[in-house]
Amino acid sequence: MTKRATTGRPGAARRALNPDAADPQLVYEYDRGSNYEQDTRLTTALSALLPEEQLVHPDQRLFQSVHLITEYAWAAMHFEMGRAVTLLDDGDPLLATQVLERAASLGRIPVQALHTLVDFLPQTGLLTMRETFPENTTGLDSPGARNLRRAAQPLWRAFTRALERAGLTSEDLITAQGRLASPADDERGAVDLALVRQGLIRLDGTIAEWKQLHLRMVWGQLGGHPEAEPHPVAGGGCPAMPTSLRGESTVGLVRMSERTLFPQLWDAVDATYRRFVPAVPADAAS
Repeated sequence: MTKRATTGRPGAARRALNPDAADPQLVYEYDRGSNYEQDTRLTTALSALLPEEQLVHPDQRLFQSVHLITEYAWAAMHFEMGRAVTLLDDGDPLLATQVLERAASLGRIPVQALHTLVDFLPQTGLLTMRETFPENTTGLDSPGARNLRRAAQPLWRAFTRALERAGLTSEDLITAQGRLASPADDERGAVDLALVRQGLIRLDGTIAEWKQLHLRMVWGQLGGHPEAEPHPVAGGGCPAMPTSLRGESTVGLVRMSERTLFPQLWDAVDATYRRFVPAVPADAAS
């Protein structure tokens, strides 16, 4: 339990993450009763961090902070995705684009946080902490990641409904985005929805970037890079592949890293390519 530290105003009981710090000025105090802390729920948020006395390794503060930052950002992204569904159904594609862009921008926060782990978390630190984690402590149980995948489905359906109401296809939006002249009045609908499509692409790309970076972190911390030289185990010929705390091979992360939030988003890309690039004759291909 986080201890209480009494400093500053006489009789003012405050909580601290490290109340036993040798230098009082290094004590991280919070729960000072300010309106700022109450309105933002900061006291509750900071209480989620392990007190220093409970850290099994100094790197655990960084490890836990990055995961909490990520979950908070994903919760905010989920909120904006829900708003985008409502705005699309209300016929407001421009504001829907704005909240989608906001969601994509929020998605850069987990990416940057993960970069910090990749760059500054020593492998020995993670492996030491990992020995203390309970079984089944797996990122696959992240509520943020799961809820973003779920929210992507109604968001795509709302986008599809908007296309149907406008009598447009995703290919029409690609054409509108690549136009060389100002759109006519009857082309404005395609232009507005093309912005929504671009917002979906950026949101999808942000999640894809995080997945790819997460895969590289796993390779850098646990091993299993596909180009690593296999090493025999105990005189045998089978390499010891890294596994998750669930006991599953981390090879599955490669497949997960290639999954997209909006699979149908890419169908129109292929269709447009086929329309612009003639098919290669069968005899030429052989």
